[in-house]
Amino acid sequence: MSELQETPAARLALRVGTPELEAAEAALAAHVAAKRIDSAEYERRMELAKTTTTQGELLLVFADLPEPHPDLPGLAPPLPLRRIGQPPDDIPVYGAACILAMLLGEPAAIVLAIIYDMWWLIAVPVAFCVLLVAGIGVVDRFRRR
Repeated sequence: MSELQETPAARLALRVGTPELEAAEAALAAHVAAKRIDSAEYERRMELAKTTTTQGELLLVFADLPEPHPDLPGLAPPLPLRRIGQPPDDIPVYGAACILAMLLGEPAAIVLAIIYDMWWLIAVPVAFCVLLVAGIGVVDRFRRR
């Protein structure tokens, strides 16, 4: 019963599935092999184990038996929390569009400006980014109303 008392409550509430039931079956088979329980007791405990839904209920099947107990998975690591107002780590779509426009569009604009002697083409990727960011800002202001 000490394992049950030492296990955190959140872990006891985790649901069990086929892998946990197979581990319980293997642990009960080891107890039969060690002559701690007979085959009738094995069958009764297996039927009880099959009706369990949480790890706590499954561990109760082994409460009066020494090791081995089923190897049950632990809790998943907690998700990292963000503080309110902390910006997200990923780049927004319009930010990626501006980066691509500057990385790909500006060199292409320079080449076209040299070939066709139209130097105003250099301003097109910059204007695209300015208009895109300004447009997103206007849309966000309207959404907040």
